[in-house]
Amino acid sequence: MRVYYARLLVAGLVCVPLLAGVWLSIRMAAADAAFRRGTSADVARAMELTPHNTEYLLTRAIQLDYDGSDSTALLQRAADLNPLSSTPRIRLGLAAEVRGDAALAEKWLLAAARVDRQFEARWTLANFYYRQDHMPEFWRWMRQALRVSYGDRTPAFDLCWRASTDPAEILDRAIPDEHGVVAAYLGYLLAGAATEPNKMAAVGPVALKLTAMGEGNDRPALFAACDALINAGNAEGARALWRAMGFPKLAGVVHPDFEVPQVGHGFDWRMTEAPGIVHTDLDQPRTMHRVALNSRQPESCELLRQILSLEPQTAYTLYWEARTNGLASPTGIEWRIAGASGTIPAGSEVASGELAFTAASDLVPLTLNYERPSGEPRAEGSVELWHVRVERR
Repeated sequence: MRVYYARLLVAGLVCVPLLAGVWLSIRMAAADAAFRRGTSADVARAMELTPHNTEYLLTRAIQLDYDGSDSTALLQRAADLNPLSSTPRIRLGLAAEVRGDAALAEKWLLAAARVDRQFEARWTLANFYYRQDHMPEFWRWMRQALRVSYGDRTPAFDLCWRASTDPAEILDRAIPDEHGVVAAYLGYLLAGAATEPNKMAAVGPVALKLTAMGEGNDRPALFAACDALINAGNAEGARALWRAMGFPKLAGVVHPDFEVPQVGHGFDWRMTEAPGIVHTDLDQPRTMHRVALNSRQPESCELLRQILSLEPQTAYTLYWEARTNGLASPTGIEWRIAGASGTIPAGSEVASGELAFTAASDLVPLTLNYERPSGEPRAEGSVELWHVRVERR
């Protein structure tokens, strides 16, 4: 008999934890079902069933905020229950700021940044200090936020430009030496440079910083930056970037014989892509470039372009060698530079040409143009060019 009762006691002791586990599972399932229904009463019921669930606490706090009630107690409870969560601390900080208690707001937001080293806590602190006009701390936390940032950084860059219009200050104080951030910042600047001169002024230094990081995938962005600097007339910035990208020092025409590879940007040749125009690089019998027209090209169009880095108010001579195939005379093809023009005549024999001009600025466009001669059909044929060079007179 004693053995029997002992066995019953042991069985009871074993069942108690099992029953407790079953009861707890049922309670948690009921809480989850209530929470998923999402009404204020249901979320409050979920909190009663599982009072230590911080997700329920934070959701109920949001509901209280929407209702205009005070959620402080719930947020503090969530912060106590989860000492490593930044979310309740950020919300407590922002709520304190709304109430006008900047000191308490700062305390909570700094606490959030201590327990969470990701972007949101640092970004929230940067915004807080910006609103408080506490600029040294703004720059400090903005830099830290960008260091761990990802995705679209446009709001952060926008805030930097609201805080300052000094490109050097932003680059020095806000932009960390992180490749992804610097690359994103250059893209941001290029997107706004056309309409905002201050951002155009920032392109050169940022592009140089990105170049120094030595990532091959950055070449398209750096070429776009060089083109933007040239278009803005920033000769010094464009030349510095061109050299930093590894190209030789500029001296007259780049690739005078159209040697490959060509990049089609910056100070290199740019080929017009349009219906009726076909560009071909040749290496027989010599390195040269052919432009073929099939009569479907526009009546007036640019065929080639290169931006030359020259000395202003200095006399130069443009030289070239060319021959044509199938083009009638007059060909309608001519070089244009600094207000001067030089025609390429029809002929299958090699012909040399020259054109005197005076550089009006330090960035001078050299273009090869086609314009249909009056009374003639659109040209059909080709012109081959090589040894295009500029020399000072």
